[in-house]
Amino acid sequence: MGNAEYATDGSPVPLYATLPALGEPELVHGAVPSGAAILELGAGAGRITRGLLTLGHPVVAVDQSPEMLAHIEGAETVLADIETVDLGRRFSVVLLASHFVNDVDRKRVQAYLACCTRHVCRNGQVLLQRYPSGWQPSAAWREIGGVRLRLRSFSLDDKLLQGEMEYVVDGRTYLHAFDALLVGDAELDRDLRAAGLERRRTLEPSGAWIEAVTIAG
Repeated sequence: MGNAEYATDGSPVPLYATLPALGEPELVHGAVPSGAAILELGAGAGRITRGLLTLGHPVVAVDQSPEMLAHIEGAETVLADIETVDLGRRFSVVLLASHFVNDVDRKRVQAYLACCTRHVCRNGQVLLQRYPSGWQPSAAWREIGGVRLRLRSFSLDDKLLQGEMEYVVDGRTYLHAFDALLVGDAELDRDLRAAGLERRRTLEPSGAWIEAVTIAG
């Protein structure tokens, strides 16, 4: 049995069960057809899932952590790794949020994107989230929905970010170390093409949210 406090990747489960969405469900809803079925890859504890369900979207939520998935209600849940899952069906919308495309291991990113390709309908949409263009790390404390958080320590070498997040939830402190690669359009386009996808548009001014589609051919 795993530790119910932490997911496999080190993410604190009580934190993600507490954090509210920050407008992501509304952004996704505004970019896709009303009532569109959504495959959410890396759904975690349902921070975005809940809002999508409320907005009328059937959701299939995939995550590798049973502790995370246990917090999701109202959606079909699938316990699996994004890199290898194959549901044998396609969706009009595939959602890959939470900066998966910023993974330092670009082979793993290509596997994530290949998963999107094999699950999206021919004329469907793949919605991706990355760090915004020009993003800079900050150690300042913030508060989101009763959760206090800060980037406790970090180093930024060219585009490689290594850091440790500190969260305070209900008086308890959680730490989560991570590495991320700050990818620009050229790097992302290369990985999208390798998966048979191409960028179609950005969904908001910062460039953090991108819509990709399958390459016509």
